Amino acid sequence: MKSPLLIATATALLNLPVQADIIFTNGFETPSVTGRTCKADGGDITKTDPAKPGGLEAWSRFEDQPNIGEGGSVVAGLTKEVAHTGTQSLFIEAAKLSAPYIGALFATRPIPVESGKSYRATLWGRNDPKKPLISGAAQLFLKVQVDFFTDEGKTDIGESQYLLQPLPGGRGHVPVFRSDAWNCVGMRFTAPPEAKYVTISFRCDSSAERGAISGTIYFDDFTLETAMAVPPPPDSQPEQIEKEIEALNIPDTEEPAAPAPKP
Repeated sequence: MKSPLLIATATALLNLPVQADIIFTNGFETPSVTGRTCKADGGDITKTDPAKPGGLEAWSRFEDQPNIGEGGSVVAGLTKEVAHTGTQSLFIEAAKLSAPYIGALFATRPIPVESGKSYRATLWGRNDPKKPLISGAAQLFLKVQVDFFTDEGKTDIGESQYLLQPLPGGRGHVPVFRSDAWNCVGMRFTAPPEAKYVTISFRCDSSAERGAISGTIYFDDFTLETAMAVPPPPDSQPEQIEKEIEALNIPDTEEPAAPAPKP
């Protein structure tokens, strides 16, 4: 069952204290490339070498659209130009992209989880300083989708959960992904009853608005970990935290709590 619910966490961005055990992590270190290498030329993250460190299969899908014709192109692959950690990162480059809902996709293999447990998925990103993506009438959006299964990716269960993040950020907001530093976007979810596996997909698609999109963005260090937020101290200021979350343009669709009845 699919749900339009948007769930996001600003834990990584706000540096709130969290207890966590890493379940899965991948830094796009395989296959090894030289310079910038697109998927078609050997930068395919689904083609790994199990004999090399980090070479176990991590990604089940990797797609780009280099030949759209007059609608532009979206090319994805691996690069050694910049990395958050290690020596490589994943790049997505749009060139005069004007066709709507066109982009690139990368998705994990089924990852074992425990029903009822809470998890946090995080991904680091950075805008290119020379050819940056720009927030405008037409821009790319990063859609994170979480799907649950009772087996290894065959029988789905529960509701899909989503996060939608404009790239590099929402219009009128401070960009989440900057060109001078790496920043992290995160999503928190709880595995439903009977769920034994989860897949997490990242889709970078163009918006429906007219306009040509050009620029490059990098992603690195995807991590899935168990998460249990530590309650804030009594003297914390939740109003200030909410303002920081809003300024970072993290979607939040939870309904505000009803005011307490007056005595």
